[in-house]
Amino acid sequence: MNLTTFLRSAAALLISALPLAATAQDYGAMVQRSMAAMNANIARGQQMVQGIVQQRMQDPQVQAMYRQHVAQAQASGRAPMDYANFTYYYVYTNGYSAQGMAHMRSTEAGNQARERAAWQGLQQAQAQRAQAQQGLRDGYYANQAEAGRQLMGNSSYQARDGSARVLPHTWQRNTTHVHQGQTYHVDAGGQYYQRGADGWWYPLAAR
Repeated sequence: MNLTTFLRSAAALLISALPLAATAQDYGAMVQRSMAAMNANIARGQQMVQGIVQQRMQDPQVQAMYRQHVAQAQASGRAPMDYANFTYYYVYTNGYSAQGMAHMRSTEAGNQARERAAWQGLQQAQAQRAQAQQGLRDGYYANQAEAGRQLMGNSSYQARDGSARVLPHTWQRNTTHVHQGQTYHVDAGGQYYQRGADGWWYPLAAR
């Protein structure tokens, strides 16, 4: 993983932390601002790295090590790295030292772990945002459906087992009704009850 990939993974983690309560338009604007900031940081980072690499490419020691790398690659039938990439890794590994190589491997492993975490965080944020938006849509359609039932003289109630009941809200107080095979009663206060199989009356909650 190079610097660009690492910076992009860090930006993805930042985007995944954006507030989920925003509207889709606001969320999109925040993502665009974060992407613009990320690209600006990447550009600055690339310029800095390129400046360091260009400077070290003039180092006679780096040039000598590159000639050795080319000779070894050709002897083993492999294509050598280009000089710019060789110099980049020379800087990254402190002259291809054992300690520098170990540091690079450790850093790359950490970068990959952060990139995976950033991607997973972004995926979770998108899923939660989609779920929140679907909840808003479901609530809107439920309210619209209830408004339609109200116009037809019905209201929604919830039984003690959590199931829904759609009953006429025009029933008079102190009356008992048989509706769709079930027996209901409206008391003096307008509270609806359903008679259970055990003969007891159970209140219904208005929804």
